Amino acid sequence: MKIAALLWSALAVLGAVENTNVAPDAVPPVLEEGVPFTEYITVRNPHQRAVKITQLDSTCTCTRLILHPELIPPGGTAILDVAIDTANRSGRQEIQISLFASDPELAPIEVPLRWDVHPAVTIDVIRPGAVPKPRPEDRAWLDVYKFVSRERPDELHRLRKRIRVASDIPGFRVEGIDYPGSLWAFTSLDLGDGVWLVSGKARDKDASVAEQAYEERVVIRTNHPKKATIPLVWITVIDKETGQEAVDPLMPLPPPAGP
Repeated sequence: MKIAALLWSALAVLGAVENTNVAPDAVPPVLEEGVPFTEYITVRNPHQRAVKITQLDSTCTCTRLILHPELIPPGGTAILDVAIDTANRSGRQEIQISLFASDPELAPIEVPLRWDVHPAVTIDVIRPGAVPKPRPEDRAWLDVYKFVSRERPDELHRLRKRIRVASDIPGFRVEGIDYPGSLWAFTSLDLGDGVWLVSGKARDKDASVAEQAYEERVVIRTNHPKKATIPLVWITVIDKETGQEAVDPLMPLPPPAGP
């Protein structure tokens, strides 16, 4: 655990601030998935008056921020205690923390933090037409635990989801899929090298289904000692107006809904 010294700079004299947990050209620390990222950061007050920190903000809602003490005397220091959950994450992680003072003449301190997460099991969306064996390159498809589908009640055959489930432990297996609902049916396929394909489709494409939003729970069971059950949030919106919404040409198109 490192301690990085920070200097509070006046707005008129903004300068470089050493505020990262690792140097820009250094290799970030690597944590196993599920092990919280923790850091202590020293905030130093170089001014001749006490400074009170009134607000702490983070770009990630998973961040726990505690400042001890809140009022920093002239020349004194305070410790920012940072803890960030790493569950259901993988790869390079970057967040920024902002510290704001009660004195409007003082600029906020921006604290970027970097680290890597070695995943126990990765859960990725496979977009339509993509090969499921390699992991997607676009981060938008990685570490997905909430799946949303929208279809018309007379087009249930269009319901499709494909999930890449993978781990680097020897003999990794998907051992089952628990789903209490009746709308979907799930299968799993071993693609080799610790990669499995979990596919979902309508259990009965000719079924009569009420128009509503179904929020359900799907649990993937594996033989991984640290991630034996993987709960997913499964939302299916059945709406006869799906696909008929008016599109404002002045607004950007929404991202793809996924497979």
